[in-house]
Amino acid sequence: KKSNNLYEVHIKTSVDPKWHIYSIYNPDGGAQATALTFTNGKIVGKTKETGQMKTVFEKEFKVDQKYFEENVDFIQTVKVMPGAKKVSGTIEYMVCNDKQCLPPKTVAFDIAL
Repeated sequence: KKSNNLYEVHIKTSVDPKWHIYSIYNPDGGAQATALTFTNGKIVGKTKETGQMKTVFEKEFKVDQKYFEENVDFIQTVKVMPGAKKVSGTIEYMVCNDKQCLPPKTVAFDIAL
């Protein structure tokens, strides 16, 4: 809790060895960027990412792809309605290795406040 109705939400991910998950800030034209949505809160400011980001130019896409291996913590400040007992939303992400990418997946979350 940062202040009245303002919370810092952490979505921590772990990725299997040899796989990676894309940054929220992966450029258009590359692999699908990770996306956070909140169904009962208003996003305040930009999402922070803590982890060891890698940036690799991929000639197939002609962009610098941004991704994390092992783990990343997506951090977002969210303002909720007074009296809210939880913050809810989804994370949509895509993981790849050096041979393939899995289809994007959306996972719902509820975090008690």
